[in-house]
Amino acid sequence: MTITIEHHEDVRFTAHAGRHRVTIDLPESHGGGDGGMTPPQLFVSALGACAGVYTADYCDSQGIDYRGMRITLDWEVRDRPRRIGNVRVRIEMPHDSLSNTQIEGIRRSVGDCLLHNTLAHRPDFLVEVATAAATLPVQPAHVVVCDSGACCRPPLEPAAAPWM
Repeated sequence: MTITIEHHEDVRFTAHAGRHRVTIDLPESHGGGDGGMTPPQLFVSALGACAGVYTADYCDSQGIDYRGMRITLDWEVRDRPRRIGNVRVRIEMPHDSLSNTQIEGIRRSVGDCLLHNTLAHRPDFLVEVATAAATLPVQPAHVVVCDSGACCRPPLEPAAAPWM
């Protein structure tokens, strides 16, 4: 599977996956135009959407009405190394009262989410750098630790980052 990330200006990018497009940007305080989610916001959103898909699959198998389900994610950033720490997923079911067995079934299903499993079993992250002249060999990525919540780009002015 392939996703292509295209640079536009400053720190605004578009992710292309087949016919689909997503704009990624940073807030103005970090040199962006605030034209899309930040990479961490997109990452956490993907976790929430994955939880939603697995919840819907479980509900379909159990005859539970999930139309109008709402998923809220709260998350925090940790240091050393800088990363997303805790992610709290709250699944609000709109209609049916659920038995304890059904609630545990939803929890188990969300635990089987592809992205959750990817985080639990860290994937290899290989980086290849290509120029017009040559392609450098693929190497494991070296993570750079920084103090910014904007993917290693410090804010232009000292300010809190409400988008984190």
